[in-house]
Formats: sequence, structure tokens, C-alpha cells
Amino acid sequence: MGRVHAIVPLNVLKKSKARLSPILRPAEREQLTLAMLNDVLSALRMAKRIHSVTVVSGDKSMRRICKRLGASFLWEGRRRGLNRGVKLAVRHAQQRGASSVLVIHSDLPLLKALEVDTFLKRSEGCSVALTPSKDRDGTNALLMSPPQVIRPVFGKDSFRKHLSLAKQRKARSKVLLFNGIGFDVDTPRDVVELMRRPLRNETGRVLRAFRKRS
Repeated sequence: MGRVHAIVPLNVLKKSKARLSPILRPAEREQLTLAMLNDVLSALRMAKRIHSVTVVSGDKSMRRICKRLGASFLWEGRRRGLNRGVKLAVRHAQQRGASSVLVIHSDLPLLKALEVDTFLKRSEGCSVALTPSKDRDGTNALLMSPPQVIRPVFGKDSFRKHLSLAKQRKARSKVLLFNGIGFDVDTPRDVVELMRRPLRNETGRVLRAFRKRS
């Protein structure tokens, strides 16, 4: 598989996690977003099979934070969009010598380094490997080897679309299911479920602080 470069797309902080507005104030949503990013980058940094990590975002204020968390930062420019940013980051990774890229979302607070390494180990021999979101609609992790074997189509129904693109390209693909990679935070129900868990990470610390204030 060679050098695997991880790409973590990140929304502009002030616009992040708007669907959580029924239970979290804007400042709290920003806090939670940063906490989950911290936990995702920590897992990627500790994963033995990840060579380097880049956060791609339209939010320039994240540059210093990403550097502190051990990741490179790539500004996606003024013409923003999830897939546009991922494509830019994929090209950037190729220019830096990446033979494979793992696109993984920033809102996976249960992610562990061992899961990342296991995902990559089970992906050996595949050109495309992916883990769907818990509703089986989105794609939480997408491995592409080589990096541009298919185009990224994140968003609604992306899980099916990525598999369809792999089939069209006759690329060997594999679906891998993991608890941590599969648990993305999109709705108030997800936050409530997280609050029930004894999380020993930054996300858990932030959620416990929210609970004390309520």
C-alpha cells in the first residue's frame, strides 16, 4: 500500500454542526467540533500505518490549531465545498508522494488508532475501501489507492455512489465496518448517546462540561 496520507475535511468552524442547534449553542457547537477534531487527529497521529495527516478547510483560523495537533493545514480557497476540498487535498498528497489516501471525517469521536491500522490492514490489495456512516447513507472513511482511482462524491447517498464508481472503474473494493469509524455525530440523538458513554478523550471532557452547565 505504500505511503498512506490521511485527509480530514473540516467545515468552517462557525458553520459546523448546525443540526445540533436544538440542544447546543453556537459556541458549544464550535467547542464540540474542535474536541472531535482533536480526538480524530490524535488517533491518526498514533496509527502506525498513517504517514502524514492534512486537514483541508476553508477556515484559515484552523491553521494554528492543526499545527498544534500535529497535522498539516490546507486552505481550500474561496470556492468552497466538501468534494472540491477533498480533490484539492488528494492532488496535494500525490504531489508529496502519497501512494494511497485515506479520507476520514472529523466528527468521529470514538475513533481509535487501532481501528485505523486494522482498516488499512484489511484494505490491502484493494483500490477502494470504505466504511459507511451509521445510517448507511454517507461515507465516513474512504481509502483510494492510487489516490485518484475514483473521484470523491461525499454527501447524500455517497456510500452507494462510491461503490458504484469503483465498479465502473473495475477497481477492487471492500466495505469494512467499525464501531468508531462508523459513529459520526450529526444529530442531537448522537450527542445524547455520547453523553451516556464514559469517554476518556477530549470529546468526553467537553460533553461532561456541557452537562455540568445545564
